[in-house]
Amino acid sequence: MMKFRLLGPLEVRAGEGWKGIGAPKWRSVLAALLINAGQVVPADFLISEVWGDTPPDTAANLISIYVLRLRRLLGDADSGLLVTRAPGYQLRLAPADTDAQLFEAMVRDGRRTFTAGDAEGAARALTEALDLWHGKPLADVPATALVEAEADRLAALRLDAIELRITAELACGGHVQAVPELRWLLADNPLREALWLLLMRALDGAGRHAEALEVYGHARAAIADELGVEPGPELRQFHAQLLAKDSTVVPGSISGGTIVAGSRPQEPASSGGQEGAKAPPGPGAGAGAAGRRPSVPTPAQLPADVADFTGREEQVERLGEMLAGTAANADPGAVRIAVVAGSGGLGKTSLAVHAAHRVRRRFPDGQLYVDLLGATPNPQSAADVLARFLRDLGMDGGDVPLDEDERAARYRTILARRRMLVVLDNARDAAQVRPLLPGSASCAVLVTTRSRMPDLASTKLVDLNVLDEHEALAMFTKVVGEERAAAEPEATAELLQACAGLPLAIRICAARLATRSGWSIRAMAGRLRDERRRLDELRVGDLAVRASFQVSFTSLPASADSGGLGAARAFCLLGVWKGPAISSAAAAALFGVADYLAEDALETLVDAHLLESVGSDRYKFHDLLRVYSTERAMADLPAADRDAAIGRLLDWYVHTADAAAQAVSPHRYRVPPDAAEEGPQPLRFAGVEDALGWYDRERVNVVAATRQASERGLHEAAWRLPASLFSMFNRRGNWADLVATHRIALGSAREARNSWGEAWVLNNLGEALGRRQLPEGVDHLQRSLDIRREIADRNGEAQAAHNLAEVHYLVNGAEAALPYLLQSLEVQRAAGQPAVLAATLNNLGEIYLELGRLEESVECLQEALPIFAGINSSHGEGHVLLNLGRVYLDLERRLEALGCLERALDIHRASGDRPNLALALKFLGRAQRSAGQLTQARESFSAALAIFAELADDAAAEQVRSELESLPDTRD
Repeated sequence: MMKFRLLGPLEVRAGEGWKGIGAPKWRSVLAALLINAGQVVPADFLISEVWGDTPPDTAANLISIYVLRLRRLLGDADSGLLVTRAPGYQLRLAPADTDAQLFEAMVRDGRRTFTAGDAEGAARALTEALDLWHGKPLADVPATALVEAEADRLAALRLDAIELRITAELACGGHVQAVPELRWLLADNPLREALWLLLMRALDGAGRHAEALEVYGHARAAIADELGVEPGPELRQFHAQLLAKDSTVVPGSISGGTIVAGSRPQEPASSGGQEGAKAPPGPGAGAGAAGRRPSVPTPAQLPADVADFTGREEQVERLGEMLAGTAANADPGAVRIAVVAGSGGLGKTSLAVHAAHRVRRRFPDGQLYVDLLGATPNPQSAADVLARFLRDLGMDGGDVPLDEDERAARYRTILARRRMLVVLDNARDAAQVRPLLPGSASCAVLVTTRSRMPDLASTKLVDLNVLDEHEALAMFTKVVGEERAAAEPEATAELLQACAGLPLAIRICAARLATRSGWSIRAMAGRLRDERRRLDELRVGDLAVRASFQVSFTSLPASADSGGLGAARAFCLLGVWKGPAISSAAAAALFGVADYLAEDALETLVDAHLLESVGSDRYKFHDLLRVYSTERAMADLPAADRDAAIGRLLDWYVHTADAAAQAVSPHRYRVPPDAAEEGPQPLRFAGVEDALGWYDRERVNVVAATRQASERGLHEAAWRLPASLFSMFNRRGNWADLVATHRIALGSAREARNSWGEAWVLNNLGEALGRRQLPEGVDHLQRSLDIRREIADRNGEAQAAHNLAEVHYLVNGAEAALPYLLQSLEVQRAAGQPAVLAATLNNLGEIYLELGRLEESVECLQEALPIFAGINSSHGEGHVLLNLGRVYLDLERRLEALGCLERALDIHRASGDRPNLALALKFLGRAQRSAGQLTQARESFSAALAIFAELADDAAAEQVRSELESLPDTRD
């Protein structure tokens, strides 16, 4: 499978799709490695490619980081593709790993095919090769001598391939179609003699003899003016042949308006897949061709291509492959059906028309087009469309059958063996489309629809989504002008963010600005800032985003289950929720129905393109559809229904969060849930990994739920939800989210006058701020400790005392923290909570380690280890083993250090604790280095560096990077 694309912007295959590379310097490194594939590229050469003659002092380090990130982007965890080889790096590629390699191989095959006498096969092979191109080669890679030389080389190969393809097409009689393309090519390559020769041959073969002679004059003038020489011998020889033809005119033999010696009447173009096959007679054909209209023109019904069509390059390419039958999984015996599906405003019709124009020359027998009006209250019937198509194909109106099935049969008969493209725009459903499908593999069908049509057999789906940032900007600037957009970059970015990649919205904004020269882009962006007014602003002329959404909404079907939930009501209820996504279980709570009914409603909305399925059991709105959904909720649902729905959802989140906390930290003193009301059941978790997986998926939603609960005055939910999730914030190192949610929770706990809840939030918030070494953390924990003493919460007092000592250590240092920790130890022994006692002993051991009191450290840690083991807290054991490994390392007890750190590594890897996993790898690397295990040390340091970079812990990453670079180089 192809891994890289160079024939356009530089892209890598990510999963099933293609992905650009955001950082220009990464692109420069990868481009240099690709151009020199299979060779060792020195690091100094890469530095020169990225920074030229002015590299920074850290250039070598940065190149290492870029290579590391490229490996991650490529999914090259085992470094089998991009390998380190002194003095630099090597990219190992298979023969078909890049589109450039594949292109060159396909062109060679096409050339061999042409030489063997198969012109039609050569033209087909070369067309497929040229379809690999999607822009200027290496278009987004910063220019260097290497990059420009490779881009020029590839561009020259492309031009050679185009010339050879046109030569093959001329051999197959494709003279007329070649003329416009050759004129376009000559506009950019006026000194290319081979193109002038091909244009003369094409014009002559098309019967335009006089124009062919005239072209020679243009070629001679262009070459003489620029180079001061006469055209080459091939061009002069063909010109002489044309002149010889001109002198032997045969009267009465007319071709294209010019009388040419030896010419003969043009035979109709073959309309079948076999040589010499002719189109079958139309209905009623026979003696005298009764029933047919004379001189019926070849249907060419495609609407005009969009002049400012932008983006969608991948989709255009895929549609071209599907319609031409060149896709890898194409069935040569079946009619080719491509479906472009998507919600209103995504530009389905523009894409389909553009793609159809790109491939229309593959369908010389014509193109049929119809707007089926499927998104309107009165869609066209298949019978009416068939009658029109039959007339367009030459049947007299009086001969069109009355029965729809008979019309469809006649339609398929006429199209048999013809090479025609049928574009069915704006289809309602599969039932409307089926009668309009040809039965012949020589034809292709392109359908646009708001439904995915899973019940339409043999289709290939292009599921359209919003434009990415680059495509959105390109569309906008194409209408308003580059200078205007560049003059207000921040306002342009704000406007495009409000449009959320929806082509219709972008086009409306750009059109309004284009017709209002006095408006600034900032003014337009300001009008979109208020979500409540945004859809009002997104309208111009007969284009309106709200109207487009309204069509899909009003077409939603009722529930098939009498006890079910209508999709329209589900759409409105989703507008009550402010989170960025929702699972089916959460949606069931929001809707107040069983899970399977919620799933049915969600999937109905997905099929209608009013909701996106973004993964297994995950759904989200497009940003503008979210605005529309909120509008519908406010207009269509009573306030009591809205309040009840969000109350059910937040209650579900609170109780599910408690179940996750129980699975992750069963021995930690935690927030007990309030009494659950009757309603959808919270999730249950099989273990730590299951619970952390849920948290990872819901982390952003938790922040949104906390904020929404506080805004709606549901203060108990607003403080309980984030407080319950402390262990998960901790395991994942998500301190920013913890602080953000707990600041909201603190206000809610105080609004609810809940001292117990306030103490919980202050405890968690204080620990998080302390981890950032902020003195505010000490103040919060002291206040939490005071409240817990006042309300006689002994377990809470023990927890706060332990955390206060820990934060004193982080903020004020080991000496200052020691008395607090010894005081906390007394509280823990009295409280009788083994988990907190063991944690305090672990922390005391860590402080003794820092103070150099190593034997006392060992004593504390060895006391803590069996306590954690006794309560089956593997996570606690992991903490203790990590610290014991550090102490043994300082005591030069290397084997014991290695044993402890390896066990700690296994525990933290299994628990998903990323910060402690990185620490275990760092200290294990030091132990391996001390033991002379340099290869293993390099692996450990590299893995630690990657995790610290992922966690954005720059100081720790820099420290590990320094240790990694200081290792002796033992590699080949």
